[in-house]
Amino acid sequence: MTQEQEASSRRRDLDVTVASQRRRQIIAAARECITEEGVEKLTLRKVGDRAGVSHATIAYYFHSRRELIDSALVEMSADFLTGLQHRRRTNGTRDLYDLLVDFLDPENASARYIVQMIDAGLHDPELRRIHDDFIRYGRESIEHSIATGIARGELRDDLDAPAAAAIFHSLLVWWQSEVAAGTATAAQAREIAELALALLRQPGAAVSTASTTEPEEDTEALSTVEAVEKALSTDTRLPVKSAETLTAVFRSLYELAAEPPSA
Repeated sequence: MTQEQEASSRRRDLDVTVASQRRRQIIAAARECITEEGVEKLTLRKVGDRAGVSHATIAYYFHSRRELIDSALVEMSADFLTGLQHRRRTNGTRDLYDLLVDFLDPENASARYIVQMIDAGLHDPELRRIHDDFIRYGRESIEHSIATGIARGELRDDLDAPAAAAIFHSLLVWWQSEVAAGTATAAQAREIAELALALLRQPGAAVSTASTTEPEEDTEALSTVEAVEKALSTDTRLPVKSAETLTAVFRSLYELAAEPPSA
């Protein structure tokens, strides 16, 4: 290789390195914007100001605002999942009751982020893999908790753990999204999740609970059912028939969970 060719090769390598660094710089700025203000308020101007680059420079590396957002979310989600998996390896399997209480806590930013990414992947084909990764992780975590509960004699031993985990995961994601949207209170969501958990419990098994008081009368139970019916009937994502079907199913499950165990 001649000296001229070597110099040209070095320039190309330098250009690739600079381009890679500039792209990383823009993505890092986008991640900071999303973390601070959310996806909806991200603008290319804000990203450019934070990264110290022009709008034209951003356009050179990303063909649209959507492409930049997707690139940032992919990285953020990968880092987030890695952190979750590390904590699970470090802390072990969590009790199912503790898991549901933590996930439905309105102050739990991690739970809100998980729900947002699941929803984003549901509507955006580019983010579908992220959606699937979060679904898989959540169901696996719940399945481990269910298997542990069965082994301890706390949960029914005739449960299909994967199927139960899928149902329970869907319930938690649904009600976390309702709490985040302000269509249900955290207390209502948690009570509903506890009713679902009651269906999994071994009759007579001792269970943990964060509540030290029992409802004084059946009016509290009725208000919970009404709250669920209202949330389902006003959810614009659901067709009317689907909302009615889900309402009927929930009422049946609620009544089943509320029945005292037969002697």
